[in-house]
Amino acid sequence: MERNLKKLNPELFTAQKILVAVSTGVDSMVLLDLLEKLALPIGVAHVNHQLRAESEIEAVFLANYCREKKLPFYQTLWQQPVEKGMEAGARKFRYQFFADVMEKENYDLLVTAHHSDDQAETMLMRLVRGGSLQAHAGIQRIQPFTKGRLLRPLLNEPKESLISYAKENQLVYFEDASNQSEQYFRNRIRQKVVPLLKAENPQFLRHIQQFQQQLNDAETALKWGLKENLNNVKKTDQGWNFKLSDLPEISASRYYFLQFFFQMIAEDTNLLISQQQLQQMLALINDGPSQWSQDLGDDWQFRRSYQQFSLTPKQMVVTESFQIGLHQEKKLSDGTCFNLRKKTQISAEKANFQVFLPATTAFPLTIRKRQTGDRIQLTKDLRKKVSRYFIDQKISVDLREKAWLVEDTNGEILAILPFVNSCLSNSLETDKILYILDYFD
Repeated sequence: MERNLKKLNPELFTAQKILVAVSTGVDSMVLLDLLEKLALPIGVAHVNHQLRAESEIEAVFLANYCREKKLPFYQTLWQQPVEKGMEAGARKFRYQFFADVMEKENYDLLVTAHHSDDQAETMLMRLVRGGSLQAHAGIQRIQPFTKGRLLRPLLNEPKESLISYAKENQLVYFEDASNQSEQYFRNRIRQKVVPLLKAENPQFLRHIQQFQQQLNDAETALKWGLKENLNNVKKTDQGWNFKLSDLPEISASRYYFLQFFFQMIAEDTNLLISQQQLQQMLALINDGPSQWSQDLGDDWQFRRSYQQFSLTPKQMVVTESFQIGLHQEKKLSDGTCFNLRKKTQISAEKANFQVFLPATTAFPLTIRKRQTGDRIQLTKDLRKKVSRYFIDQKISVDLREKAWLVEDTNGEILAILPFVNSCLSNSLETDKILYILDYFD
């Protein structure tokens, strides 16, 4: 086993400092013993989850063990275990602790004692629950972690080999009684499913390893094939965007493009995209209208606007309606500004858009978002729905949502900001203009 460890995990010998996650179970005690024999620069990290009466005994044992071996030892208590999702909560707490220790103590490699039985259990669990190609690919031998890497050097070793090694080397370890409980899904897979599959075919674990490698290779090949498409994704101040022409032609490749795109930006967005959401987006891309949007989580929105796709934070609407009178200025928190003045008064800045108002204008003006049925008098003979105007002018959905309507006290819409004035606000009839509404965005 020591020979395999050295042969399959060269990263162990290039790391400056190695942090070993040790629970005192047989798997992690075997890993710790192997790494000690290799005389590597290791420290030990332990989490006392306080879920069993034996937890304190195990923590004291490991602290004494490290003291005798003169190994750096880091431990913590899980003070507030969650009521639901115990396994996931414990895992999150553990890895956050490991990350904190690595960053504080300058460890560049974290190693855990996952083995091939763990791999089989994980892949079967994910297959039952559903998920992406990446998820089905199982546990990775090595991956980035905080400012370093996470390595699982025993991933090719079956559980039986670890138990045999522990007995041969007379290692002290502790059995976690909760591993026998059928309360947890993983335990049910471990106790009822994996033994049946091993009995059906003694090569089951080896086949799982081969399948896991094939899935990894398939993902690598797909990413390579979509490299140019993904490179065309542009990061902006608002988020990310790409064009319809950046997408692969066939639907199957588009699915993986979306999967890799969200994987690529996951660290910046903290977005977890479900298979259902991916399929919904794919269906809209392939057969949906030229403009649509889909909310993703609480903070993000994926949009299509004709030939353009974007992922941006959801826009918070500060206000839907307010009034403004002559010689008044209204500033919104997003920087938008409205200023109503006489024509003879000079504006200090050049406005992005201006509404020209005759002396007959009924003040105060109402500035608001559009509503169903809104119409604007574009010419003396043409009165058009605001929604129809947007469609005819091919104005994108996000710009439609940002647009403001200017309405007088008689309910007449004088302008759609920042796009068009009604015929009631005509800059050509300069002799009739008495007031100007300046719009700054």
